[in-house]
Amino acid sequence: MAERRLSTPLVLAVASAMLAIGAVVWLGREAPDASPTVAPRAGMRVDGSSPERAAESFYDAWRRRRWEEANALSIGDARRAVAQKRAADAELANDERVLAERGWDALAAAPLTLSIEQVDLLGSDRFALTAVAAYDFVGTPYRRRVALEVHGTPAGYRVARMELGEVLTELPPIFRGGAAP
Repeated sequence: MAERRLSTPLVLAVASAMLAIGAVVWLGREAPDASPTVAPRAGMRVDGSSPERAAESFYDAWRRRRWEEANALSIGDARRAVAQKRAADAELANDERVLAERGWDALAAAPLTLSIEQVDLLGSDRFALTAVAAYDFVGTPYRRRVALEVHGTPAGYRVARMELGEVLTELPPIFRGGAAP
């Protein structure tokens, strides 16, 4: 039986057509909306479209040490705190950083729930939020009070101040200065 081969010009024409179709589809896709969000890293919702979403996104970025996202979602005192935490992380010795990054990766895998308990209007598109942050920390449920001040800006809502409050769950012994059971 005779072997059939496609001619080189035909192969090139088909490949060019496929590339052209791909380019048309890519260029013709719908542009993203102009909502006040920041491009998130995998597994993290970053959203400044409301005071509550900005607060949750900022706290999530903070606990995961995703400083670029936290910086983009902050202004004022909160932005200065992000810069200080980022600088402290940068000063870690290499072996300390490796251990710390393992912990940060574990936190990144734990979904966050920020339960807003109260929202007070401070005037002029500024809000004070009190909430409880909940997620798993080293396989143990972790809950903590947090207070955030959120301001409306032309770029969306941004956290101006965050105060970490009382931890509502018992930490594992290793984090209380004792040995693990």
